[in-house]
Amino acid sequence: MDIIALEKERLEWSLRTFTEATPMGSLQKAKEEIREIEEDITKNIKNPVEYADAIMCIFDVAARMGISAEEVMIAYEEKLTINMKRTWKKNSNNSYSHIKS
Repeated sequence: MDIIALEKERLEWSLRTFTEATPMGSLQKAKEEIREIEEDITKNIKNPVEYADAIMCIFDVAARMGISAEEVMIAYEEKLTINMKRTWKKNSNNSYSHIKS
């Protein structure tokens, strides 16, 4: 499965279908999708489609800001390397933050 090719197909469709969409509008849609995931988590529902929706929305935001899927994935790899070298602390809400030096 090639995520770059899938994203290219999705973006071409999105640009044809949502001609007046903006980065901020796509971000608001991503927030809606995240809320749906949050609801599923509270009900212990495992629905991969909602995760796909959220990812698509984030890719749409990036594309409408002029950031390609390739750039996102390069940054993903770079950020993973950075994060793996960091020291992390647990927060009171069970999330984690890196310790700033």
